[in-house]
Amino acid sequence: LTHWVSRSVQRTPANEAGVPSAARVLQERRGDCNEGATLFVGLARSTGLPARTVSGLLYVDGRFYYHAWTEVYLSDWVGIDPTFDQLPADASRIPFAIGGLARQIELVPLIGRLTLEVL
Repeated sequence: LTHWVSRSVQRTPANEAGVPSAARVLQERRGDCNEGATLFVGLARSTGLPARTVSGLLYVDGRFYYHAWTEVYLSDWVGIDPTFDQLPADASRIPFAIGGLARQIELVPLIGRLTLEVL
């Protein structure tokens, strides 16, 4: 699923504001990390695999960026990033919220206020 979503969803800015649906992403095959994560979670759950969306920060080239990825339960929660085709996802992610858009909104107060130092 990780490889298929990574190859099948064209990376573009989100098409519209609001909560992406797996059905819409599957039909349109484009979007940002939120759309890729939503599609992956929907497909994983349709096979009976427990999955959830995670959002937080991604460290790239010396900077942190907002990012959404997924986790699946394989005797423990394992990070998977369909945007970057990573199974398991590497340690460049800092999770802040687990769950859908309602949980991701919790990140808004942190934007522009958070100071991080990479050691």
